[in-house]
Amino acid sequence: MKYSEFIRENYEMLLGIVDHMHIGVWITDGEGRVLMVNNESVKTGGLKRDEVIGRNMRELIEMGYIMESSALKAISSKREESVVEEMGEGGYCLTTSLPVICDGELDLTVCIERDISEVVELRNALQDQKDVTAKIREQLRQAHIDVDQYEGRMIANSYKMIRVKETAAHIGSLDATAIILGESGAGKEMVAELIYESSQRIDEPFIKVNCAAIPESLIESELFGYEGGAFTGAKSSGQKGMFEEADGGTIFLDEIGELPLSMQSKLLRVLENGEIRRVGATESKTVDVRIIAATNRNLKKEVEAGKFRGDLYYRLMVLPIVIPPLRERKEDIIPLAKLFLQKFNEKYHLEKDLSESALNELNAYNWPGNVRELRNMIERLVVGGEGDMISGFQVKLCIMGVQDGEERTSDLYMGSGTLDELMYNYEKQIILEVMEKCGTISATAARLGVNKSTISRKVKAYKAKDASGGVI
Repeated sequence: MKYSEFIRENYEMLLGIVDHMHIGVWITDGEGRVLMVNNESVKTGGLKRDEVIGRNMRELIEMGYIMESSALKAISSKREESVVEEMGEGGYCLTTSLPVICDGELDLTVCIERDISEVVELRNALQDQKDVTAKIREQLRQAHIDVDQYEGRMIANSYKMIRVKETAAHIGSLDATAIILGESGAGKEMVAELIYESSQRIDEPFIKVNCAAIPESLIESELFGYEGGAFTGAKSSGQKGMFEEADGGTIFLDEIGELPLSMQSKLLRVLENGEIRRVGATESKTVDVRIIAATNRNLKKEVEAGKFRGDLYYRLMVLPIVIPPLRERKEDIIPLAKLFLQKFNEKYHLEKDLSESALNELNAYNWPGNVRELRNMIERLVVGGEGDMISGFQVKLCIMGVQDGEERTSDLYMGSGTLDELMYNYEKQIILEVMEKCGTISATAARLGVNKSTISRKVKAYKAKDASGGVI
């Protein structure tokens, strides 16, 4: 007796058994006609039993009850088949059908259903989240927004810096060699990071190298690595260089104008062929590294002077970015100053603020040291005096100290006493030193931008106080 005949003859008994099961069960004959459906399956699919018994699975597909049948697939392939079926009102079930062979012929299929609606919902939600994340990331990239700017990096209120950020973000997506040009302290490393973060290599290493900080005798082994025993003191196992560490990612060569000529030729080989050779090695290695370079030198003049290879220069200058000095983007001074003030207040657990006169002094200054100088000066102003309000006079004194020498400025903040005492002593030091250089009260007053009577009065007061032993 075939299984299908047994089911028909013992239908009520078998139905009573499968109706107690907590999973959906379908049984079809070898042609795909439904022989039995349990209550759980009815609940899962939203179907009535009498609507499906005796119907072929192909009819149910045509009637729209189901979209696909694992039973029909199992009948066709004669092996176990599974499909995910959408079952009305947004529900989903996983149906697995097992063909049953009798006397060498496919007699029936047993189909097991599992409700996976929640699993599908979670999967879809996860995919939606991934899609949203990708969309946001793309929007940020399109808008040239660096996430870190919310922490103050790459502040760009000026048109010139906005253009720098736009250019950096665009270059980042091109995966080509880039070079960043600008004065010391202008923010070349920040721009390099923006290029990296806008690139397809963002999940790969980002190695920073200050070419000026590595001794000439070590630069080759630092960049390209070395084999064991290549020189005295070398590790027996050898060591990777920075280019190997950056393989697949990006390397930032800051101060590239400081590279010796012998290294420039080796760097050119990397740019042209992607090949490096460890010190002491006989064979080259291939690396996949994007190079971002930076310099504060005029490389064209360096080429003319024979200090920089012309072929390397032209290879690097494919995608140049020029960062304007801070004095040419005045709109960025105050936002940067306020940002640094916030950072150093948090660092030193203080609540300092910049007065209107302080902001005016900061804005009027020429900033030869660019953003780095501004950052350092704000830190000095935060830690250097008493009171919560930083005055314009404090800023002016700090600026004059920078112009005339860092040592005197540091003396101001290393001293003891009240703010008034420190200000008095520092003002006295400035006036007397300038007077010594200029020679006359008139010249001193002109140099410091005050009236002659002011300088004359203060000098007399200094002499009187010194003569009285510090008491007036």
